[in-house]
Amino acid sequence: MKVKSIIWVTSLLFLTQSCNLDGVNTETNETNQNSVVDTNLIVDAGNVDSFGFDKSNLMLPDSINGTPNKMVLQLNDGLRIEWSKKNENNPIRLNDVVMVNYDARIATGKVYDSNKELGRPVPLKTNIGMMIDGWEIAFLKINVGDVGRIMIPASLGYSEFGYEGIVPPNADLIVDIQIISRVEPIVLEEGVKVYRWKTNEGGALPKKDQTITFDYFAYTKGPKGKLYDNSFKDSQPFSFVLENDNVVDGLHQGMKVIRAEEHAFIEIPYSLAYGAKGMVDLVPKNTDIVYDVRILSIE
Repeated sequence: MKVKSIIWVTSLLFLTQSCNLDGVNTETNETNQNSVVDTNLIVDAGNVDSFGFDKSNLMLPDSINGTPNKMVLQLNDGLRIEWSKKNENNPIRLNDVVMVNYDARIATGKVYDSNKELGRPVPLKTNIGMMIDGWEIAFLKINVGDVGRIMIPASLGYSEFGYEGIVPPNADLIVDIQIISRVEPIVLEEGVKVYRWKTNEGGALPKKDQTITFDYFAYTKGPKGKLYDNSFKDSQPFSFVLENDNVVDGLHQGMKVIRAEEHAFIEIPYSLAYGAKGMVDLVPKNTDIVYDVRILSIE
């Protein structure tokens, strides 16, 4: 079965904790100036969850007094988005990295994935297969600063397969989501983009011939994007010598602007990755790749 899953986020969180890769930058950008909140839809605070919704989980009305409810979007594929807070002009774009808080639950009520145990926002990047289809589609309909819930039919979730005893077959899902901030990339000369999602401004930048030790997740980019490799499978981090080692050129370039103890996504065009040949069974030809790296040391 093809796995395209927000469960990767849970795996990331657990691995982060067990490998002492703790922390993401919790400093957020203020994006609420243009928010639109329909106060008619906000119920008594005693019945509201941390995302601003009625704890009874009842759906918001599609219209109010005959007028379409701007806090609801119902799509033809069964995907539904409801907002408790809605911005108008700061949309999440394809390939963006955003910091989020979320609870993912089966529609019957059981939470199966959340960042609450970490106590801080987590990064999500679109267009690399990091999320299930319903979440990926919905992200491109919402804005930075939004607070809402995404109702995902089974066909855009885990379908008839479910997920490894965590999500049952044919289960509809609800994701309560808060978009905290967008991570703006550093754009390098040959098209490499670096999204630093945990910063350490006092850390040292690497120099030529220094050894960088880091953990990583590696993804292919695009509509069929997927996780194709990671350092955790071998239970040890990866190391290479900057500008003097046999890794893809784009990784050398991206690492030059990432400091010790920082975490970042490095987006690499195929010309600086595996080119027209690709990498057998893992990366198709002419495919951009993305590394999610966590720098452990620079020596």
